[in-house]
Amino acid sequence: MPKRGKKKEENGSGDEYKPLAPPRRPRPAKAAKASPAPLYEDPPTREATPDGRRWTLKVTTWNVDGLRAWLRKGGAQWVQEEAPDVLCLQETKCAVSAVPAELRALPGLPHQFWSSAKDRPGYSGVGLLGRGLLWGDRAHAQRGRGRSKGGGA
Repeated sequence: MPKRGKKKEENGSGDEYKPLAPPRRPRPAKAAKASPAPLYEDPPTREATPDGRRWTLKVTTWNVDGLRAWLRKGGAQWVQEEAPDVLCLQETKCAVSAVPAELRALPGLPHQFWSSAKDRPGYSGVGLLGRGLLWGDRAHAQRGRGRSKGGGA
């Protein structure tokens, strides 16, 4: 059986082959691709405003995907090193009554608000921790201002 893409010469001895198509011209060399940009880089730390004053509020948010696992991985130590004024945690997957004491006793974040699904324990949940009072005084909360729909001050 002849090799694919070549025909036997009919009048010859059968040892010679003719190509079906003329040979291809070589392609021009491609320029080397630049390395792709990294997917994410931390922004530079800016401890002062453009006019030289110190920043006055540091807000940090983190989707922890399970509060207990986040604590085991060193989340509390990170918070103490980062020292945010406000810390927002999403997907805590922890009932309000089951928030670990280690997190409730974080130094520097005494004001805390926790919320989770009442009918589905371990589902979703958020935490809001702050250095100062986060949602106003009780009078505002009683008038319906300074509080979230899920709970309040």
